[in-house]
Amino acid sequence: MLMLPFAYLISGSVIALITLRKGAAIGLQTLCASLLVLTAFFMLADLPAQLSIAYAAVIWLPVWIASTALRLSERQGILICTVALLVISLIVAAYVTIGDVTNWWQQWFDLMLEKAVPLERIDQYKDVLKVGATMINSLMATALMMNIIMATFCGRWWQSRLFNPGAFQKEFYALRLPTAILPLSGIIMLLVFTLAEPWQSMLRDSTVILMFMYVIQGISSVHRNVDELKLSTAWIVSMYCLLVLIPQMGLLIACLGMTDVYISWRRKKESSENGL
Repeated sequence: MLMLPFAYLISGSVIALITLRKGAAIGLQTLCASLLVLTAFFMLADLPAQLSIAYAAVIWLPVWIASTALRLSERQGILICTVALLVISLIVAAYVTIGDVTNWWQQWFDLMLEKAVPLERIDQYKDVLKVGATMINSLMATALMMNIIMATFCGRWWQSRLFNPGAFQKEFYALRLPTAILPLSGIIMLLVFTLAEPWQSMLRDSTVILMFMYVIQGISSVHRNVDELKLSTAWIVSMYCLLVLIPQMGLLIACLGMTDVYISWRRKKESSENGL
């Protein structure tokens, strides 16, 4: 609880490991038992018990859903799609229930600034936040998606290390997003430029999630090509450094991911035509 930025990796990966190893039912039982223990701890510490439910709903439950999808499909591409569908559903729910999502996030951040920033500097910070206010919701949704996927990946890697060394690497190299994602992405991007608010903002946030899916596909492609061509690991290190230092690098990696999905689609189409 004191290390919330790492909560998904610290506790979410444990739920992922149990679910992947023992099944969805055992994973759900572990989740419920952990929730009871956490609730009892909160009550003894004189803290609101609702926080434990929020913790389980935001961290454990999404990781359990993602781990179940990975266990049933044994395909990381399906895992990515499942998490993306979950996050996009939350985006749609936010716009339906809240309405002006940008203003809602702005109010929350203003409240946090009033408690954490000196009064004489509040206006300066508020001006900075207003510049990127329209992207706050998509950034938060992307962060949620990344945390869920990383926790599930960590659980899968943990399982591989314990019971089947090398399996996670093979599975990650074989990561393929469903080819149906390509036309769906094109349609959503087209609607972003044609529909009015609030649909435009909702679809824009959904497009960011789709692009993040392609980023993961592109990262997998880089890892796979470096391994197949026997290149230096410096290429992989350079890619991650550029992603951290130059966020625009994510667009290039996403384009690489789109190309990888397209090539996979072309190969399947050619193989089916040859079969006929």
